[in-house]
Amino acid sequence: MTGKAQDRPFTLLIAALGGEGGGLLTDWIVEACRHEGVLVQSTSIPGVAQRTGATTYYMEAMRAAPDADREPLFGLYPAPGYIDVAVASELVEAGRLVEAGFVTPERTTLIASTHRVYAMDEKTAMGDGFYNASRVADAANALAETPLLNDFQALAKAERTAINAVLLGAISTHPACPVSVGGIEHAITGRGVAVDANLRGFRAGRALIAGEIDLPEAPEPAKAETGTGALHARAERFPADARDVIHAGIDRVTDFQDDAYGEIYLDRLDAIAAADAGPGGRHDLTRETARYLALWMAYEDVIRVADLKSRASRLARVRAEADAKHAEPVRITEFLKPGVDEAATILPAALGRRLTRWAEKRGLSKKLHLPLHIRTDTLWGYTLMRLMAGMKRRRRKGLRFAREQDMIERWLCAIPKAAQNSYALGLETAECGRLVKGYSDTRERAFSNFDRIFSVIVEPAISSDADGDTVAHWLRDARTAALADEDGKALEDVISAFEAGGTPHTAQAAE
Repeated sequence: MTGKAQDRPFTLLIAALGGEGGGLLTDWIVEACRHEGVLVQSTSIPGVAQRTGATTYYMEAMRAAPDADREPLFGLYPAPGYIDVAVASELVEAGRLVEAGFVTPERTTLIASTHRVYAMDEKTAMGDGFYNASRVADAANALAETPLLNDFQALAKAERTAINAVLLGAISTHPACPVSVGGIEHAITGRGVAVDANLRGFRAGRALIAGEIDLPEAPEPAKAETGTGALHARAERFPADARDVIHAGIDRVTDFQDDAYGEIYLDRLDAIAAADAGPGGRHDLTRETARYLALWMAYEDVIRVADLKSRASRLARVRAEADAKHAEPVRITEFLKPGVDEAATILPAALGRRLTRWAEKRGLSKKLHLPLHIRTDTLWGYTLMRLMAGMKRRRRKGLRFAREQDMIERWLCAIPKAAQNSYALGLETAECGRLVKGYSDTRERAFSNFDRIFSVIVEPAISSDADGDTVAHWLRDARTAALADEDGKALEDVISAFEAGGTPHTAQAAE
């Protein structure tokens, strides 16, 4: 409809995350409208910090008839059922637009990038807090008149530009867009912001929607450089349906510590595989234990953080994300805030315990922190981080290492015994490895929940003739409750019901 009078405004709603240029995207369209004499009005509603919602930009534009005696009255806020084009720079933000009713099958073209930027609720969940991306995509495809879902972020990276320019190209293909391609290119040029890159991204976005180009193929994941061939050869003796997890686990634990630590990983799995007689020839017990054992053995501490942050591959990735040229400097500042616990856990066990007791007596355990701002782009900062990373040779003597290994052994010893009672109980006991995650206060809560569940449910069951299948249902209820409620009330409710001889919820659901 470009260049023609319209009988109603063109409505555009954009949901963009911080740093993705949603404001600039809106400004480009507004400036193009003004350049071509199109009446336009735009508003923005700021989102909130820490990725709990995007900033939304709403625009109405209309090319009025030459004989119109008055200008149209535009709306300030989007209304369900009234949106021509809805744009989301990330998949779950598209889900928010759909959920709010802004995407309708009678009118709305939904332009959304299918890549994910995880929200804080997803990152901080004690269990699996990730949103089901496939369900969001299914809803978007079902409820939009014209769904245009593509990995626009991948295309932006391939074109070495920002995602807002690619999305602008997609918007411009809508039949009701009130401005021309030339008008938009004039706006991009007039703003003077990375003109060449933004024009390139704009044209790529148009070409993608037109089917003139395909999305770039995702690069193959880098092959792990850790874990000796002997360890991987030994892994081939494990059941075939568990080997992929075990190979990945070897790479993870040897990268965390060394090849000897990888041998310990496989030694521990030998006992589990010997007790694994799953139904239908499956080996879920071995597979799930291998998964959570690798994660647990490669726990996060200040040594691990320093190692990951100072790796050459990580520094190269930061430069690439900043789109820095070969001779351009990139300043990288790492923000660390270690406390007494972090310091104590890397000290020799006896010294660590003394420091912990000293801090507890003075009430400093949760108060004493050392904020550090370390620039890893400098020789001094990088050297300091590498020195911290090099402490992994002394990790085995540390208080944290000893505590983690004790808890791991307690868990691993219970799994074969539980499987002797009931395979379902053994598998649920292995799944208790999911409880242990995070660091600092999160880790403490995880250990507390783990200890509570093992003391009350698991260990009494494997030392008695309790019905394993029923206990497995209780164990699943307890694990689910612990992961859903960081305050612990839900877990205590399950334990109270268990001790009172009630019926587990998962058993009721199965019936």
